[in-house]
Amino acid sequence: MSVNWITAYNRLFKIINAGGDCYYGGSAFIQMAQQVDDSIPNYNQFIQLRNQQGKSTSRKDFYWDIINGLEEPQKYQLFRLFIEALEPFVKDEIEGIRSVVFGGGSAVPTTIIPQNLWSSEKLNISLKDIDNAIDAQQFNRAVTLAYTCLEGLYKAYVRENIPDQANVTSLIPLSKLVKNDISAKLRAKGNFPEEIVNTLPTLTNGIANSRNSFSESHFDKDANKWLAIYARDLTNSIGRLLLHFV
Repeated sequence: MSVNWITAYNRLFKIINAGGDCYYGGSAFIQMAQQVDDSIPNYNQFIQLRNQQGKSTSRKDFYWDIINGLEEPQKYQLFRLFIEALEPFVKDEIEGIRSVVFGGGSAVPTTIIPQNLWSSEKLNISLKDIDNAIDAQQFNRAVTLAYTCLEGLYKAYVRENIPDQANVTSLIPLSKLVKNDISAKLRAKGNFPEEIVNTLPTLTNGIANSRNSFSESHFDKDANKWLAIYARDLTNSIGRLLLHFV
C-alpha cells in the first residue's frame, strides 16, 4: 500500500488548525514529532533555522516539511500518535485519516511493558517496531522482531524468577523454562488450566519456525500480513501473561 501522505497531512492539518482541544501550535506539533525523531530541534531553534534558510515559517508549510523529512516508518508512527490523541474529540474526521494511512483498518495497538522489567526499554522499542513494520508492510521484519521480543521477554523472566538458569539463551528452551516455572507457581495455588500454559512453547515454536522459513513461504501478500499480525498478537499475549509473574 502506497500512502498519499499529502492527502493524509491535509486532513490532519484541518483538524489541528481548527482550535479547541485539537489545536496543535508550532511548539506542540514539534514536541509530537520529536517522539519519533529526536533530531528535530525545538521550536525556537527550528524557526531560527528556517529564517536563516529563507524558508517559510507558516505552520502549514513547516509542519509538512517535518513530516516529509521523516522516514516512512516514522511517518506511520507520527500519524498513529495523532490518531490516538485526537480520536476522542473528532472520531469521524480521524476515521478519514485512518482510512488514508492504514487502509481503513485500525492502527496496530501498542503495548507498554512496565519500566521495572529488565531491559524494558528494549522490549518497548521492539513492540513499537513490530507495529511500524506491519504498517510499512515489512512483514518479514515484523516476524523477526516478534521473535526478538519474545527472546527478550523470556530472558527477562528467567533473570527475575530463575536466575540459576540465566545462562540459557535459546528461545525454545527458554520458553520451556518459563512454562514450567509458571505452572509450578500456579499449581501451588490450586487447580489451573494447564493447557493454556502448556501452549507457550508451542506458540513460541510457531513464531520461531515462521521466522526461519518466511522467505520460503508461498503465501501471497495478504497472507504474509496476516502471519505478521498474528505473530505480533501472540507476542503481545505471551508478554502480558509473563508480566503477571515478573
